Amino acid sequence: MIRRLRGELLEVGPEWALVEVGGLAYEVLLPPPVRDRLAERPAGSTVELYTYHYMQTDGNRVTPFLLGFESETQREFFQRLLDVPRLGPMSALRCMVLPVAQLAHTIELQDEGMLKKLPGVGRQRARDIIATLQGKLAIFLEAADLPEAVPLTPPENETEQEALEVLLQLGLNRNDALRALRQTAASHPDAGSEELVRLVFQQR
Repeated sequence: MIRRLRGELLEVGPEWALVEVGGLAYEVLLPPPVRDRLAERPAGSTVELYTYHYMQTDGNRVTPFLLGFESETQREFFQRLLDVPRLGPMSALRCMVLPVAQLAHTIELQDEGMLKKLPGVGRQRARDIIATLQGKLAIFLEAADLPEAVPLTPPENETEQEALEVLLQLGLNRNDALRALRQTAASHPDAGSEELVRLVFQQR
């Protein structure tokens, strides 16, 4: 069972990314927001994904698929979605267009209208999601839907320190600012402080 991948980002497609690990290129299917964030990173970046491996059976044919998430929280929420009747892995993956905490709140509030706005979710599927998961998502209600692979390290240079001070002045708490700054600086190493601040807010 493949539970985590750390390697070089080769390419990002409409719903997937290619990640090279030890000379092997893995195609990893992604939730839309994760795919969008990886698409902003340059080829050759080091990425880490928490993965879910499943086998799709079609008659006598078995096809393996690898799905990727930015954190264990995202992966665990995805696995909860699989408890919903007739909601397969691909449909569950496409549902994850909102942060985990927001999805959990929507289900706990039994907000059928909001659920129907998710890709591939109609009235009956929205009702099935609520009936299956409502009351079971407390651990996700305050989930920080941020990559766990992004460390809370201090600024590494004067440019990052200047960007951090601006982010704090603009209202971000220190932990959120450090995580966002580390992720942005890693994917835009030549950006100045003003550019880093702009990029951080574009990704929020």
